Amino acid sequence: MGTAPDTGFPAWIDPSRDLILTPKRVKGLTHPIRLRLLELLQQEGPATATSLAARIGRSSGVTSYHLRVLADSGFIVEDTERGNARDRFWRAPHRSMGFTLRMPDDPGTADNVEATDRYLRIVAEEVYRRIQVGIDLLTASPDDMAAAPWRMDDWPLRLTADEARELGRQISELASRYRRPPGDPDPAPGTIRAYFQLQLLPDEPPLEEPPLDEPGASP
Repeated sequence: MGTAPDTGFPAWIDPSRDLILTPKRVKGLTHPIRLRLLELLQQEGPATATSLAARIGRSSGVTSYHLRVLADSGFIVEDTERGNARDRFWRAPHRSMGFTLRMPDDPGTADNVEATDRYLRIVAEEVYRRIQVGIDLLTASPDDMAAAPWRMDDWPLRLTADEARELGRQISELASRYRRPPGDPDPAPGTIRAYFQLQLLPDEPPLEEPPLDEPGASP
């Protein structure tokens, strides 16, 4: 339970599997197009700028620029086993990402904090976009909604820091059991794309009741 002592990462981050994002390194992802491109390469496997441009509805020139930024930042690499002089393929060497603020060699400077804030808000916007897409798909087929397995839940919790880390680790471990390789060529019958979201965040503080002897207090 808790933080892995050898790495400083939260317990649910696996450095051998995850792309580790820290406040300093996250600057390369502070653009919604770059975040979307990286997710597509992680989920669907190697692709060219042309095919990715078609997926995100942007020009190949804009897509190529953002792919170069991702490559310069170490988030993606060229897939030299694919492609030719005309088509360059890119791939993501890590299947998923893990973000942590607790890195001794990544100080919380004002510049790093600003980049972290920007990145987290872009992630929140992408999460909201995916929720809206999911709702649109559900409501497009009202007859299928009753039998659909999808759900949206939230559970207010009271946790210690160690309990929060352990909860995150257990959920990550469970979800990982259902992950398939990018571009799985032989999915099980009935398999469809899904997106599992998790936000484990602090809640707003409760309202403080005024002391009884102060004006405005209940008698």
